[in-house]
Order: sequence, then C-alpha cells, then structure tokens
Amino acid sequence: MTQGSPDPQAGDGGRVTPIGTRRTSVADLQQEIERLTAALQQAEQRRREAERTLFDVARLAAADAADLRARLAEAQAGLTAAPEAPADPGPQETAEVTAAAATPPVTPRRGGRARRIRRVVLAAGLTAGLLACVDGVLTIFWQEPLTALMQSRSQSSLRSDLGRLQQTFAAAPRLQRESDARRMVRQATTLLEHPRPAGSALGSIDIPRIGLKTVFVEATDHDALTKGPGHYKGTVLPGMTGTVGLAGHRTTYGAPFRHVDNLPPGTRIDIRMPYGRFVYRVTGTQITTPDDAASLRSQAGLHRLVLTACHPLYSAAKRIVVTARQVYAAPA
Repeated sequence: MTQGSPDPQAGDGGRVTPIGTRRTSVADLQQEIERLTAALQQAEQRRREAERTLFDVARLAAADAADLRARLAEAQAGLTAAPEAPADPGPQETAEVTAAAATPPVTPRRGGRARRIRRVVLAAGLTAGLLACVDGVLTIFWQEPLTALMQSRSQSSLRSDLGRLQQTFAAAPRLQRESDARRMVRQATTLLEHPRPAGSALGSIDIPRIGLKTVFVEATDHDALTKGPGHYKGTVLPGMTGTVGLAGHRTTYGAPFRHVDNLPPGTRIDIRMPYGRFVYRVTGTQITTPDDAASLRSQAGLHRLVLTACHPLYSAAKRIVVTARQVYAAPA
C-alpha cells in the first residue's frame, strides 16, 4: 500500500485519518492500553520462568558442593589415618631413633597449606560452574546477559543520537507547495543517498505483540548489530517504494528479534524515522538459507518491510524472514 494510505485502525470508528492529521481517540487509547498490558504480561511470564529455573540451578549446585565437601573430608581423613609404613631400620638407625626418643615429639601440621589451596580451588571451580549454569539458563530462557548489558548501554547513546537527528530533519526548510508525502520521500532519498556511518542511529522499531521497542542502526556488520537491529545497505528507507530490510540478533546483544517467529499475519509493526511514522502489517513468514537474498529484492509498486534473523535459536543454519506491507504513513 502506498504511503499516505490510512491505517485501518488509526481513525475513530473506522474513519480515515489522512497524512498529517493527528488524533487521540478512545479507541487509540484502548489499543495502547491493550498493547502495554500484553507486553507487561509477557515480560512477567519470562521473569517468572527465569526465577524458577535459577532456583533449581542454585539448589543443584548447592547439593553438588555439599557432596564434594563430604568426599574431600573423607579422603583427607583416610590420608591422616593411614601413614606410610617405615622401612626396616639398620643398627645405626636404631641407635639414632633411641636417642631421639628422649626428645619431646613435635606434631607437624600435615598438609595444612595444601588443604587450603584445595579448598580455594574447589570454591573457585564451584563458583565458575554456577555462573556458567546461570549464564546458560538465562541465554535459553531470556537472552545472553553480558552482551545484553553492552547492548543496553549502546541503546541509551543511540536514543540521544536519534533525537538529534530528528531535530535536524524538523528544522530543514520546506519546499513551496510540497505535500507531506513528497517531503517524506525527498527526505528519505536524501538520507539514503548520504548514508549515516555504520552503527549510527537511523530510526526505531516497535512491535507491541512481542514487547519490542528499540532503536535500529545503519548497516548489518558485526559491530553495528551489537548495538541493535541494522538496516541492510542496498535496501530503501521507509516512505520509499521498495523493500526496507532490517536484521537483528535472537540470543545475544539484547536479542531484539528473539520472538520474530511469533508474528502471525496482521501483526502491527511501527517504524519511526526522523522524517515520518510508518505502520506495517505482517503478511507472512518463511525459512530460507543464509545466502538467499531474494526476499530483500524490491517488488514493483510495493512498500514492504522485511525482518531477518538466524534460525533456529542458537544456530545460524537457516534464516527466518518476516515480510510486512506498509498500510499507513504520516510526517514526523
């Protein structure tokens, strides 16, 4: 659907909302409440699952530690109770032993330092094992925590960067008799012909169904995707005729596209650019090979959005491709 086409749910009672018109109706507020409620329920469910799993892991680790301590104590007790038998002494050695018998015995501290070292090594091993288990569980049920922290810091900087970019576009002069639609296309074309540096903020994507709201960046190289979803170079930008391509991680660096396999046809996707807002509706999902670029090709007269990610989770053997069609556009 071309830009300027109304979103079927954007107006009150089914009325069309043209480009440039902003309304806040009861229906809009109700839809926002439903979106936030659904996102909150999903977040709470993931939190409860992670808490239950971490409790089980901690309990098993504690049991293993107790068993290892008991076995270590048993081995140490056996070593103390069974000293090595001395060899048969000769006549000279017998005399030396008799002379030494008059000296009060001194009880040495057997292996005290060695035992302390063993305890430290055992504790360090148990701690490392527990942390590895926790990291693995969080990766399976949520996302990889260390890279998630790195991505969260990057997103904070990207939001500020995107805000400055929006101010730049808002201050740009408007051409005489230029419609909203033409202005958006002109600004999108300018941004495409003069691309931002790789890893720089480009826009934001919001998918209420899976609780995703994040800034995406220019380029899809490794460094760019550590910050957030990335825009495929060679694809158009929202507002232009053609295919907009975005890629993202599913298990690391915030895992923004972790749940893109849960986007049935009709799911709403909001894209905000410095020059406008665009609404898409999912049309389908397919699984392809990593080198299949056919899904990113533009189709004549269509305004499409394509999301790609590795598939299945924890593997790069395949690619999941979600396609969507633009149904609404409005200036920023």
